[in-house]
Amino acid sequence: MAMNAAILFLALAALGGGAGGCVPGERAALLDVKRGFTSDPDGALSSWTGLRPDCCRWGGVVCDNATGRVAELRLRNALAGGGSTGLSGEISPALLRLPRLAHLDLSHNSLSGGGAAPPPPLPRFLGSLWALRSLNLSSTDIAGEVPPQLGNLTRLVTLDLSSLSGLYSGDLSWLAGLTSLEHLDMGSVNLTASVGWVRAVNMLPSLRVLSLPLCGLTTSPSSSPSSANLTRLRRLDLSSNAINTSTVDAWFWNVPTLAYLDLSGNSLSSPFPDAIGNMTGLQVLDLDGNGMVGMIPATLQRLCSLQVLDVTVNQIGGDMSEFMERLPRCALGNVRALQLSAANISGRLPEWIGDMAQLTDLDLSFNNLAGEIPQGIGKLSKLTRLFLNKNSLNGSLSEAHFVNLVSLEWIDLSQNSMSMEIRPSWRPPCKLVYAYFPDVRMGPRFPAWIKHQPDIKYLDISHSGIVDTLPQWFWKSFSDAVYLNISVNQISGRLPSSLRFMNSSLAIYLGANNLTGSVPLLPEKLLVLDLSRNSLSGPIPSEFGAPELVELDVSSNRINGTVPASLCQFPNLLHLDVSNNDLTGHLPRCRIVSSDGLGLTTLILYNNNLSGEFPVFLKHCKAMTFLDLAQNMFSGIIPEWIGRKLPSLTHLRLRSNMFTGNIPTQLGELGDLQLLDLADNRISGSIPRSLGNMTGMTQEHPPLALNPLTGYGASGNDRIVDSLPIVTKGQDRDYTSGVIYMVSLDLSDNVLSGEIPEELSALTGLVNLNLSRNHLNGTIPWNIGAIKKLESLDLSMNMLSGGIPSSLSDLTSLSHLNVSYNNLSGTIPQGNQLRSLANPAYIYIGNAGLCGPPLSKNCSSGDDGSVQAPLHGDKSLSEKVFFYLGLAAGFVVGLWLVFFSLLFVKAWRSAYFQAIDMAYDVVYVFVAVRLSRRSSAKESATS
Repeated sequence: MAMNAAILFLALAALGGGAGGCVPGERAALLDVKRGFTSDPDGALSSWTGLRPDCCRWGGVVCDNATGRVAELRLRNALAGGGSTGLSGEISPALLRLPRLAHLDLSHNSLSGGGAAPPPPLPRFLGSLWALRSLNLSSTDIAGEVPPQLGNLTRLVTLDLSSLSGLYSGDLSWLAGLTSLEHLDMGSVNLTASVGWVRAVNMLPSLRVLSLPLCGLTTSPSSSPSSANLTRLRRLDLSSNAINTSTVDAWFWNVPTLAYLDLSGNSLSSPFPDAIGNMTGLQVLDLDGNGMVGMIPATLQRLCSLQVLDVTVNQIGGDMSEFMERLPRCALGNVRALQLSAANISGRLPEWIGDMAQLTDLDLSFNNLAGEIPQGIGKLSKLTRLFLNKNSLNGSLSEAHFVNLVSLEWIDLSQNSMSMEIRPSWRPPCKLVYAYFPDVRMGPRFPAWIKHQPDIKYLDISHSGIVDTLPQWFWKSFSDAVYLNISVNQISGRLPSSLRFMNSSLAIYLGANNLTGSVPLLPEKLLVLDLSRNSLSGPIPSEFGAPELVELDVSSNRINGTVPASLCQFPNLLHLDVSNNDLTGHLPRCRIVSSDGLGLTTLILYNNNLSGEFPVFLKHCKAMTFLDLAQNMFSGIIPEWIGRKLPSLTHLRLRSNMFTGNIPTQLGELGDLQLLDLADNRISGSIPRSLGNMTGMTQEHPPLALNPLTGYGASGNDRIVDSLPIVTKGQDRDYTSGVIYMVSLDLSDNVLSGEIPEELSALTGLVNLNLSRNHLNGTIPWNIGAIKKLESLDLSMNMLSGGIPSSLSDLTSLSHLNVSYNNLSGTIPQGNQLRSLANPAYIYIGNAGLCGPPLSKNCSSGDDGSVQAPLHGDKSLSEKVFFYLGLAAGFVVGLWLVFFSLLFVKAWRSAYFQAIDMAYDVVYVFVAVRLSRRSSAKESATS
């Protein structure tokens, strides 16, 4: 009998696989599963081969020890963090031939291959894998509708469909069938149309983890269950949705079993509910990025298990001392993270904050805290991150503030009014990685203590009052820095000829110091370099590395030579500023290799000695927004193609060059242009009427969302441009990066002729309009008062005639006006704004025909030469008609009166002819002088 039993056991083992190997039929099924994948770059399935009969030993395959049946497929892409796409292809229906499969993990495999191929759908047949207890398809690029057949998986304990691009579900009622489900993660699945999602999840009594971030969820009291059925729920993540309920009775406040609650990134507008105090087991409460109003409730003191509290970006609006008093005293020894950034909190930090012995993260940035930092903070031996930036803290920091901060790695004290009183010989007990001290007074000596912080990757000691020589150890100590900012000090010393030893550097800011030397060779990974406002000399190296460079600012130095052609070879270069140097010669022509052209958005070359025609390579910079060629020696015409090839242009400065020709009418096609400066050139012709089409200069044009003059560095003080001179209000004014918001049209100091187009009155957003020192004639447009934002108007030194429009008195923002040295006449219009202008006599000087206040010349009664809006038809036409009619009538009457007088009175005839002789002499001299002046003017215009 025993022998028969043994034979039977061996036979069953041979048929079913047993403990000695997998079932042959399941081995064949696995091979079919492998065939469904079209790519396996990491060889995850390399062991899946028919040459190895025991599939239970294949990579990722786990079999039941007793039966040999495949129980688990663990095919997670472990190399996804390194950029690997993992398996691609389809999930094969051959999985249905694995009837005991309980665990399926394909997470982090890019099934679409990461290319242009459409992502595969989530297979419906997965709902037939009745033995499944765990299904993980997170981050697998699956798209389409979540099949409701998944509701048939009654044994399922864990379902993870998170981070799937394009996956959606309009109805979650199928969840009711998952009666064993304990862990549900559908993060980033589009559930916008799933109105009854709250009731659906409430039908899962075994649920312990519910994670639905970034799902487009909304909720309201009507969609919430009357009583929560989630009696075992421990972790709830509803972050980054559109939950906008304003009630304090929302269902998520009434789950007493919760240990983790994340409602960050929603629009909760209610006060903090007292019901929070009922969740006595709560360890993590994250309400970051909502609109909750008022102080945290006193019931929070019941949360003796609290470890993390995040109320960042809410409107608490109270005193820091009161906030701290409402924290649970029973949990102070357990709290690990206290994050209150941008919570509108004021007052002072209490000294007893040092009693929070387990605190690792303290973020109180972007508030209104005042006073000194208490020394008690130095007792927090486990603190790793301290952010107190953007407050009104003052006083000094001493060594006592850091005495026990042995774990500190990240610190940001920027934008306060503090100083550091630390001995040069002091060695900090911490090992900083992120040391951010802009605006903290450390000088005048260079802070020697940072020499002992070799782990620093991000260092910012900009604007710290340092007046010293850069120490020799500096470059060696920070050779591994990723971000380095020592700008806006008075640090002297010579730059190394090469910085290529800084292999990790992405951004280096050394601007506004007294550094000497030349532009160094750059690290290969560098993205941002600011060497502006130093005393560097020599040429820009023809090949200086950093092939991925995005920003380069070497402005305001003494750099000479030419602009090297190598600057054309940076495919990612967005911002280039070489202004205020001694550069000469022509710009490189830049041979364009990429079909996308050059990516430059900001090019600032002003105040050099560059020459040649308008740079042709700019044709290929279709993303250009800010172009400044001012104060050079560029010549030739302004090309018409600017209006077509540079459609994104917002600022164009060409002043103080030698450009000739006409203003291209195509400039009117630049719909975003808000600053046009062509002053101080030799441009002739008339002002194109098309300039009135530049909608960027209208009041209706929205302001720029992004400032192209602001850098991409981590510092809020980083900017590409130091200052730009703009002529406005009769003087040169230096503008920093705020110039981006200036709306200005300056065509002054050219040889423009013709009339001022009335179309310019449509530029209602103009702040500065300067047409002075030209040869403009005609009248001032009658509707110029429509430019309501105008602060500075200069029409001086032209040949304008007629009256001053009365609409000028409507310009309530006007603070500078100059119409001097024209041929204007009539009464000066009155108005409160015009009467308040400085130097009133100078405004109108050189116009002999003007009268009335503020001039001493009185106007005759009834004489009002100011220009009014026309009542009918064209105003200029009606004026001409009446003028010529009056002239003709006067001529006829006068002629006949003189004729009869000379005919009958002899004495009059003698006097008349004597007067004719004298007048001849006067007229001859007058005509000769006028002809001489006109001849000189023509010669000047053509030279």
